[in-house]
Amino acid sequence: MQIMYMLHFNKILSLSEARDAYYEHLNIVNTNRRNEDEFEFVTYLLDQVKMNQFYIESLVEAALKNWKIERVGIIEKNILRISVAEFLDSNNKVPYKVTINEAIEIARKFCSRDSGSFVNGVINRVADILNIKDYKI
Repeated sequence: MQIMYMLHFNKILSLSEARDAYYEHLNIVNTNRRNEDEFEFVTYLLDQVKMNQFYIESLVEAALKNWKIERVGIIEKNILRISVAEFLDSNNKVPYKVTINEAIEIARKFCSRDSGSFVNGVINRVADILNIKDYKI
């Protein structure tokens, strides 16, 4: 989410440059200190968001009631994008409820307590649209 936030304000950076800058900022540039599984997952998820951005945003927009996606805050929008990307990944075996709960917690941490409720409502509607509640249990 923080990498996507960085990309929002620095449109010159590529995904990999933003990811590397994030890890460098955390002083985790050396592969001996970095969790490679996490690094690969972050890279994969960023790629999924980028490749499916228009579809993801159309799903989020369909789930918004009386809102346009442009009105959604940057952080909330990025949380929604990442969560929907996880939903779309057929190889991802994470139950949809776990994805939703993580999104709520991130929204509460980086936004406001009310953001958690907002994100919860939108992501649940996307899950209904995608009909994933039956197979990502």
